[in-house]
Amino acid sequence: MSGAGAMTSSEVQCVRARPIRTSRIAWASAAVVLAVFVVVALLMKRDNAGAHFTDKDQIATVVIGVILAGLLIMPTRPRLVADAEAVRLRSFLGGWRVVPWDVIIRVEFPSKVRFARLVLPGEETLAIYAIQRADRERAVESMRALRALHAAVAR
Repeated sequence: MSGAGAMTSSEVQCVRARPIRTSRIAWASAAVVLAVFVVVALLMKRDNAGAHFTDKDQIATVVIGVILAGLLIMPTRPRLVADAEAVRLRSFLGGWRVVPWDVIIRVEFPSKVRFARLVLPGEETLAIYAIQRADRERAVESMRALRALHAAVAR
């Protein structure tokens, strides 16, 4: 990279981004929820306050904990991979969405929104969930690299 902060097209090969802060919170929350459900399942038969719990109830409690923990880690899924051909986005659910550069008008991150976005023809926007305001400096670096790649491809 040059000292002025400009990037040439040969320096910008691929831009990758994923949420960091949200992922840490999600993993910690999932671990706590799973631990609570496992502890509750283990203590069910002993401290039951008069109710009758079976092994099936214990297993079901752990399964519910696993399901809830799985839902809590969904914010770790978003990804962005951009190269000279296209931008590839993955959201909280589903697979990858490929957006060719020739349909992208601009890449923006308005001050009052949580996620960066791609602007397509007709002012349609696609949220880039992998670049989040919560990631602060990392989000700024990702946006600079993505804008530089967009500028290099637009030439």
